Amino acid sequence: MRESYLVRMAKSQFYLIGPGAVGKVLARRLVNSGWSCAGVCGRGSAAGRRLAKELAAPYTASIQEIVFDKGTILLSVGTGQVAPMAKELAKLDLDWQNIAVLHTSGTLDTKPLVPLAKLGATVGACHPFMTFPRFGGAVKAGSKEDLYDPKFPLFFGIDGDTKGLAACRKIVKACKSNSFVVKGGDRIAYHAAAVLACTLLGANIAMATEILTKVGISEKQASDAVLAIAKETLGNFSEYGIDRSWTGPAVRGDKATISAHTKAIRKLNPETAKVYKLLSDWVMQEKAKGSER
Repeated sequence: MRESYLVRMAKSQFYLIGPGAVGKVLARRLVNSGWSCAGVCGRGSAAGRRLAKELAAPYTASIQEIVFDKGTILLSVGTGQVAPMAKELAKLDLDWQNIAVLHTSGTLDTKPLVPLAKLGATVGACHPFMTFPRFGGAVKAGSKEDLYDPKFPLFFGIDGDTKGLAACRKIVKACKSNSFVVKGGDRIAYHAAAVLACTLLGANIAMATEILTKVGISEKQASDAVLAIAKETLGNFSEYGIDRSWTGPAVRGDKATISAHTKAIRKLNPETAKVYKLLSDWVMQEKAKGSER
């Protein structure tokens, strides 16, 4: 009975490397679901130390000082840091056969973790398909920015062998989330989809706001108006589907209005006009495909 209990406890223990925007949210969700944090490794920032204290875990700024026996190491660092970090971790004398190492990169598969897999570790890619804003730098402890957690459900794009996927799904379950398997080279396109839905959505909103300010509307009113129509549009897409709630000249195939829009925007910002025309053409092509089905 005692051994079985310890095994269960080991499965609910994690070590966080990278207490940044993503790592912070995932660590809090894991702890809130009953997991214990065995430690936090960061770059020595005050925010990282605060998070470790909040999670009742020791903090270190050196991988060489990591002490961990069983459970999951969550490698929540930048894409370019995953492989170097894996090599550094491989130098540690840990019981790797009882440890799973999961990175949170959206574009990488498990190849950067091969040095750890060779030592017997279970490895996987466990990327949350969600936005995690950094709020422009340091944030005040206890502020709404510091305590940020996405309001909408998380979907994880996971990768790995059978054991790796199982380890990823334990994280997904603990975070009360959903997952889909995205293998190998498909992860780059998968991550691009996230950028289209997040970063480039923001670009469209920024361009629309700029146009309104350049025709004389105050920045506050322009921002409020654009965000209002954007939120209503996303709500309609969610409630009724994109095809049933798309509106505008591109949906109607109104090339004359699109041409007039493009000329008007070109006077304000030529680059924005190019984007508007490309997106309008794309919408018209998609609608044409739909009518042919």
